[in-house]
Amino acid sequence: MSLPAAAAPLPENSGAVNVRDLGAKGDGVTDDTKAIQQALQGANKLVYIPHGTYLVCGTLEWGKPHKRIVLEGQSRDRTIIRLQDKCRGFDNRQQPKPVITTFEGKSTGEAFRNSIYDLTVDVGTGNPGAIAIRFLNNNQGGIRNVNLISSDPKRRGAIGLALTKAWPGPGLIKNVKIVGFDYGVKVQHPEYSMVFENLTLQNQKTAGIENRGNILSIRRLVSENSVPVIQNLGDDRGLVVVVNGNFSGGSAKTVAIDNRRGVLYTRNIEASGYRSAIKNGNKVIAENTVREFISQDTPSLFSTDKTSLQLPIQEVPSVPEDDFSNWASITDYGAITGFKKDSTKAIQKAIDSGKTTIYFPKGQYLVTDTIRIRGNVRRIIGMESAILAKGNAFNNSEKPVFRLEDGEQSVVVLERLWAQYGFNAKYWVEQASSRTLVLRNVMIGPYRNTVAGRLFIEDAAGRSWEFNQQEVWARQLNSENNGRKILNNGGKLWILGFKTEKPGTAIETINGGKTELLGGLLYPASSQIPTDQPAFLSQESQISVVIAESQHGRGGRYQTLIRETRNGETRNLENNSVPRRGGGSVIPLYPGSKQLAPTNTKVKGEEKNCSLFGIKFGTAKMAILQK
Repeated sequence: MSLPAAAAPLPENSGAVNVRDLGAKGDGVTDDTKAIQQALQGANKLVYIPHGTYLVCGTLEWGKPHKRIVLEGQSRDRTIIRLQDKCRGFDNRQQPKPVITTFEGKSTGEAFRNSIYDLTVDVGTGNPGAIAIRFLNNNQGGIRNVNLISSDPKRRGAIGLALTKAWPGPGLIKNVKIVGFDYGVKVQHPEYSMVFENLTLQNQKTAGIENRGNILSIRRLVSENSVPVIQNLGDDRGLVVVVNGNFSGGSAKTVAIDNRRGVLYTRNIEASGYRSAIKNGNKVIAENTVREFISQDTPSLFSTDKTSLQLPIQEVPSVPEDDFSNWASITDYGAITGFKKDSTKAIQKAIDSGKTTIYFPKGQYLVTDTIRIRGNVRRIIGMESAILAKGNAFNNSEKPVFRLEDGEQSVVVLERLWAQYGFNAKYWVEQASSRTLVLRNVMIGPYRNTVAGRLFIEDAAGRSWEFNQQEVWARQLNSENNGRKILNNGGKLWILGFKTEKPGTAIETINGGKTELLGGLLYPASSQIPTDQPAFLSQESQISVVIAESQHGRGGRYQTLIRETRNGETRNLENNSVPRRGGGSVIPLYPGSKQLAPTNTKVKGEEKNCSLFGIKFGTAKMAILQK
């Protein structure tokens, strides 16, 4: 990514805390621990680190209450936080210690919107007990464009990325390279799921990834290792999804993926040098090229082929970085932070200024009417700002907060904003243009489209989502609301990692739509789920699903996991037809690649042996409902 022609990729009035202003030198000689730690104190902060090598000897910890803090470097390869060689306290592998940690308490589910971008963490030499980053975020946040390396000649270090504090996720780890360490990535706890894309692992000593009980959705995993690439250990709650993996340098004494417990779904895996690509339980799968593998059987409701939908996957469009001369600040047009003055007109003036990048200096902005994204704008950067949508325009109205309209740029990015609690807008984003929209690092309310422009979602939390005749690609999507989370009305929807919260149908697919879900967590967080409320609903459409469920309370799991209607006939997949995951359920794969003629029709409530790929699974109640 090219940087703007300026001293830093953030404007002076961005609202970020620059560690240089607090005394950090970045000269590779001075101990900058205190200066960086001072910048991290408090919550709701954007901390910026310019190019340089920043020596530390101690742990850099997020300030209390450990949420809404973003640590951002100027670039991945030239912003380096380096642990001093043989730093005291980092010598014990049995009690590993992090260089950076976002949370050190006992447990939390409120580490909202923590993120780390565009830097390198080097644990130096002679620090075998070092963890580069111990990371925790919830709902929305993650790590992007980051190197985690051990420059030790023997690549010593305990863990590159530790997701070991309760409870990690949901979050997105993207464009991350980990070199050295005993473990590249180590994950614990059964909630709340993590998504990885473009992860590179090199020269680990024990394993590339170790997972104990969590849900990992991984795409484009590259490993250069002689040790196992992935170990899925612990109990039956672990679910690992891997799509597109290239594993080289393996040893004939081991396997690339060791699935000892839990569920494994893989697709398009190439392994070289290993005994085999996969070991499932005690059985070695004698192949190094795997097109599609599911570790456990799942019943299907209708005759179908053996695979997932395998919808075409599109990469998130890249938008060029603009020189600062093409940036416009909303505060230059009259916007004022603090939720006290209406900034609607000022924001609109900035958008209509002709500039290509519009930014919100970090703060809190009141909006009382729709912001129309039009003209020459191709990127709106929130700088982690909060938006409060309030006023008569939104009362009993379908007016959105942001509306994408026609304009000069083919792709528009809306990123790094979050909705202040208490908003009263029915919709937060409306896509009313055929232009492509990218929603990245946002925590917003409901979305809908009225024109079928393409949509890309990267690390987003929100409420309900309505996709009408639309192509959608989502990485790490978290939806929390009572009732339906997603409607796919006749479009194509691909999701890598989907976490829900509260009761309600997770995804409803209708009118010939196609939905493919690869990993994630159903988290009803309720003691009572209505018995007639399915987790997934498909009406004359096509779906394939891989997902896990957590149960809370005696009745806190879905009775009906999938309700599907084909050719006017409706059938239910109930929770006693799939493997258990702790108190909940797990769907290793509900296949939906090809619709064939329905078979095994039975009346409601009658027992029937269900099968997947012709393999008997057991007895399950097959409920046939009249449309």
